[in-house]
Amino acid sequence: AYNRTAAKAEALRPMGATIVASPREAATGADFVITMVSDPPVLAAVLEGPDGAFAGCRPGTLLIDMSTVDPDTSRAMAARAASLGLRYLEAPVMGGVGAAEQGTLTIMVGGTPENFAAAKPLLETMGRKILHAGPMGHGSVLKLSANLVAACIVTAMNEGLVLATKAGLDPAMVAEVLSERSPLIERTAPRVLAGDFAARFPLKLSHKDVQLALAASRSLGVPLSSLEAVAQLQAAALAKDLGDQDQTATIQVLEGIAGVQVRSK
Repeated sequence: AYNRTAAKAEALRPMGATIVASPREAATGADFVITMVSDPPVLAAVLEGPDGAFAGCRPGTLLIDMSTVDPDTSRAMAARAASLGLRYLEAPVMGGVGAAEQGTLTIMVGGTPENFAAAKPLLETMGRKILHAGPMGHGSVLKLSANLVAACIVTAMNEGLVLATKAGLDPAMVAEVLSERSPLIERTAPRVLAGDFAARFPLKLSHKDVQLALAASRSLGVPLSSLEAVAQLQAAALAKDLGDQDQTATIQVLEGIAGVQVRSK
């Protein structure tokens, strides 16, 4: 196992992992290589170069990237892998830390049917729902589509809570109503009302995904006006140094504008 932050890798040692100093070492001799990093530049750094995973792979190794990146990055990395005699899948996930620990992630795979079939038994140890979205790039688009919906739901929840609280309603009652039709709101609203913005999904990563989705929308000629508004609100929150807090922390920007704080009474 390899992690750019050594302490995070060390946490795996008691579980039986062998900790190495580079992606190349981690990939050496492996039949499957799994990567999961924050963004496209980091993915390129982990895969390419003299110490990258590509350099350690033997011909036929199947690389599975579980990062959330744009479809063009997935296609470029897959092409590079193919030029080296390697196989490649994109397999971004949904479900958060809890689902990862329980092996119940939703995994959205892009790549050839043959590579998907080869990887599926391994992916089934991590996920409950394994979807073959289609050719390379489709897994990334599916993940970005899901994340843009989640970002819009969180923003709409925050706006609804601030509006109702400003009008004098009990925010706990408002949250109860909003939660009726949304499992995401059901999970996140109680933490917002408690002022708990510890990062389950950091705002800076949500904003990264929003930007990737907007870039994809522009390349495909698809307007995403709601997401444009979400991006603006997130940018305002990042300007207030809220990037390491949970994506729900955007409510703090709205609270400041409205002059009200949304908390349980």
